[in-house]
Amino acid sequence: MRRHVLGGSVALAVAGLLAVGCTSSAPLSRLSPIQPLGTYEGEDADIIVDIETTPEPTLELTRDGVTIRVQYWRKADLDRKFNRGAETSAFYYEPSWAQGSRVDVWHVGVSHTYDKPVRLKLIDINDAYVFIEDNQRMRADMDPNYYYAMTEVENKGRLQNKKGLHLDTKNGLATIRPLLFERNLINKEVPVGATIEGYLPFQAVKPNAKEIWLHIAVETPPDSDIGRYQKVDFAFPYVFDRTIYEAQPASVRH
Repeated sequence: MRRHVLGGSVALAVAGLLAVGCTSSAPLSRLSPIQPLGTYEGEDADIIVDIETTPEPTLELTRDGVTIRVQYWRKADLDRKFNRGAETSAFYYEPSWAQGSRVDVWHVGVSHTYDKPVRLKLIDINDAYVFIEDNQRMRADMDPNYYYAMTEVENKGRLQNKKGLHLDTKNGLATIRPLLFERNLINKEVPVGATIEGYLPFQAVKPNAKEIWLHIAVETPPDSDIGRYQKVDFAFPYVFDRTIYEAQPASVRH
């Protein structure tokens, strides 16, 4: 089911759970702290919410011939999929770790209709292309907090510093490597006729956030050989719930 709203029954169920402290069959620990809006309107009206994808809904936005799909993965679901046997999830962290050592992870897919590749830079020292922003400002004239995409090398360093590169950690990194969005980009481009997809970790959002926006910008090719690539920003709004965040279960090996 692909809709511009998060399905009436789903939205009402979530609201009801929050209202009663989630003492029913779906406790807070099973909900995601980062969730789509109940309805996307105004400048976000073109965002489609697919509520049938698991473990969380997927947001889709098509603009200027490019389609991007994003799906948030909470830590418990990543543990269930990757924290198994002799492997520790490449996205492992403990809630007690400092904010800079934790991650928030999305699964991202990008496709387009151009006859030339679309460019996508995960990291650019001159301009931010892929990042999260929140609604927290110390003063009205200050910028919000920004959380940037984490490269494979940065994520490995994060684990090495906090947990150590033991055999289980190395196994987890090896498993996730071909599944990373970064690894599947071809020369920082999305080729003609292809869909590039994979997991993309970010610096973890601070728990005092209430609203966040996931930004993924691409550069679309010019119509002529003398034209320039044009930057197009895709912004996906979410809500962040601290109560649900604090109720998330501890790490479990499955």
